[in-house]
Amino acid sequence: MATPYDDLVKFCETALYKGKPEWSTPNRVIYEDDAVALRRFDEGRAGDPILIVPPQAGHHSCIADYSPDHSLVRTCLKETTGPVFAIEWKSSTPKRKDETIDDLVKQMVMCVKMAGAPVTLAGLCQGGWLSAIYAAVFPRDVRSLILAASPIDFTAGGGKIQDLVHALPLGYYQYLVGCGGGNMSGDLMLMGWKFMNAYDRYVGDYLNLWVNVRNDAYHERTQRFMGWYDYAQDIPGGWYLQVVKDLFKDNKLIKGEFEVFGKPVDLGCITCPLVLLAGERDDITLTPQVYNTEHYASTPREHIFKAIIPKAGHISVFMGQRALQHEWPEALAFLRGCQPEARAGRPSAEGRGAAA
Repeated sequence: MATPYDDLVKFCETALYKGKPEWSTPNRVIYEDDAVALRRFDEGRAGDPILIVPPQAGHHSCIADYSPDHSLVRTCLKETTGPVFAIEWKSSTPKRKDETIDDLVKQMVMCVKMAGAPVTLAGLCQGGWLSAIYAAVFPRDVRSLILAASPIDFTAGGGKIQDLVHALPLGYYQYLVGCGGGNMSGDLMLMGWKFMNAYDRYVGDYLNLWVNVRNDAYHERTQRFMGWYDYAQDIPGGWYLQVVKDLFKDNKLIKGEFEVFGKPVDLGCITCPLVLLAGERDDITLTPQVYNTEHYASTPREHIFKAIIPKAGHISVFMGQRALQHEWPEALAFLRGCQPEARAGRPSAEGRGAAA
């Protein structure tokens, strides 16, 4: 029988747990450099590839394959017949501190080439705006584009991040990068995410852990999440500051003023089928920041699928069970219907359950 001492030991073991997050689905690395590793999750599949582009926000990319029951990778394997790939972003080093978004796009070029263009890009959060930029710059490489909890119209609807970014001068963010020796420290980013919901992260989570101290399943889930959430990765200060100023503060991507390789990025060059997924309770990326993409892309309306996932917070949009069992399969089925060979007699987007 457990004693109060046993409970305290178990509580501390979970509360202080540190572990390296891992991919939950068997895979192999087919390409790797200093910045990325490209993972393939199938063997022997042929056809149209899906390339999942996870966010770089101080956390590990395996959020795309978090656990057997919370895996976008496994949903894609189940719902499609083609190869499934995911990018694993590596923690930045002093050598990489000056990388810009141009470098991010170049890294994407290699991954798309190795996956086999044209691909379906599934961009998650930050990976979404990068995927949208890539689709605008290299439209022939992208068969279809999925944006999940991805800010494109960065200032639409306000939100916690917008309030914070506009309240603090650029010099503050330059100071943070200086503290990281030119990189944006993953530990500082993690602290920032926690302070956005300070009571929940620093009090509520530990109260819930103590209340459930004898619930082994609860502790196992908590350790898995903390192993991912608290495993911080640095990102290059060069493109971090570029994102803060040009995207979050000045919203240049929507204005057509954001440049890659010396030329403005025109979202109107995106003509491929488009999926826009938002979370009802997402306070990081608000729905209009995702949905407004349809007003700037040139994709025909009948080739746009939109869905607001009920009760979903930010990461639940791409790893929550509800989204992976309902909205993602519907979106992938919609994209199959948008292919030329499947269009004859296909119902409209509204008829297939697309949200208005």
